This record gives sequence, structure tokens and C-alpha cells, in this order.
Amino acid sequence: MDLKPSNGFFDLCINISNENEECLKDTLLRLYQMGYRTVALNQTLHESAFDNDKKKKKGTENKTLANIVPDPIDVRQLNEEFKGKLCILNRITFICSDPAKTHTLAHCATMKKYHLYAIVPTKQNMLEFACSQLNADLITIRSPASGIKMSRKLYRQAVGRGMWFEIQYADLLNQKTRVTTIYYSHLFYMYYKSRNVIISSGATNANLIRSPYDIISLGTLLGLSEEKSKAAILNQCQYLLLKAERRVCGRGVFTVQVTEESMEEDTSEEECL
Repeated sequence: MDLKPSNGFFDLCINISNENEECLKDTLLRLYQMGYRTVALNQTLHESAFDNDKKKKKGTENKTLANIVPDPIDVRQLNEEFKGKLCILNRITFICSDPAKTHTLAHCATMKKYHLYAIVPTKQNMLEFACSQLNADLITIRSPASGIKMSRKLYRQAVGRGMWFEIQYADLLNQKTRVTTIYYSHLFYMYYKSRNVIISSGATNANLIRSPYDIISLGTLLGLSEEKSKAAILNQCQYLLLKAERRVCGRGVFTVQVTEESMEEDTSEEECL
């Protein structure tokens, strides 16, 4: 993953559907033309996949996990095609109501192939677990999960752990989900001044993509200032990807080797002093 500061905007949720490759390329081209430079292709995994697979096979846990979690779409060719234009990443979104299933998912090696790991909690206990313990990158509260309640304590706890929250403007374009999306957006502002909040499209096709400047204007509807709206599609996304890289890599060991050139430079500096 290229973690250099981006000169353009971010859209970290482009949903991959069953459309052909040309439709995906049209969407990516539209994103580039509108000023986006970093894009994440999202694949969704529902917890029901665990139940369906258990019925088919028993006693083969490792193979079962490999079957449940899909391999990320190969973005190497797309990155080559859009080289110098877009940085294309992989994202997985897990829709879940049971914290135990996230433990199972954590043992799957395929998860580390994704640049971003988002969770959509559908029950209150799952939201509480995601905010307090889950090793994910992003929490998305979707409108159908209207039974869950976000509290000030949970929100601040999640932010303190380095979790981000996501608003998808595709939900604002849908009349059925618009009110709930605005409601949660204003909660983020009231509870902690909308810290660690990003805005993504959640788009399934090019027609749903909106200009970054339209999104910045839309931020006022979500309780965001112009500065925070811009950060939600720029700086906050960059910070999120840095945090996600730490999740993928985990702890590491590195060595520092002192070269002869650096020693000569240090010696010359001491002589000058």
C-alpha cells in the first residue's frame, strides 16, 4: 500500500457488484475525473455465510474459514491501468450481530490481504464489542440496524482505541435511509465533535458518484463544518489507512545500520561545533 500523502480525495467504499469489468472501469474513471485519487473496492461478507458453511461441512475448520472469507479482487492490473491516476485498495465489510463470529474471522489469514476491515454491527452487543475490543479499522452504522443505540461513552471509547466511523452518502440519496443517516451523523457531532469520521460513497455504479465539493457542501446537513467535511474525504482517510496498515502488519522488528557516510557527516558536524 502506498502511504504517501495523497494529493487528491478518497472514496473508501466502492461496492463491487456482479457487473462486468467495464462497468467497474467506468466507475473508476469517473472517480478520477472528479478528483479522487485513492479508492477502496468493497466486498461484503454477511454472518449468514458462517451458518450456511457449517451445514455443508463439519470438522474442517481451516478449510471452512478459507471458503467463508473470499479472496480480495486482484487490483494489480487495475492499479497498473490507472497508474499515476488512482491508488486502488481492497476492503472487506463484515455484517455481524454476534461477537463470537468476529473471533473466528480474526483467525483467517485471508483477512490480512485486505487493506481495510469494516464492521457493520446489527445488534447492540455487537456495537459495544466493536467499540471496545474488536481489532477492525472502521465502524459503519447502516440504517436497517436502527435498533442499536450509539452513546457518548461508546463513541469516545472507539475513538480512543483508534477506530473510525463511516457515513455513506449513498444512504442520503435513498429516501428510506436518509433520516437515520442524518440522525447518526448529528450524534457524532454532539458526542465528540465528529472526531474520526469519514465520508464514503457506498456506490454500486458510476451514477451514484458525487463530486468531492458536493460532499463538502453536503457536510452542513450532517453537522460538519466545511473544514471537517473536507477532512472526512481527505486527511481522516489518510490517518485511517495508516492505522489499517498497523493492523495488517502487526508488531515488527527493524534494525538501524550506521553507514560510513553517515558517520563521516556526524564527525564533520561535531568539528564545526
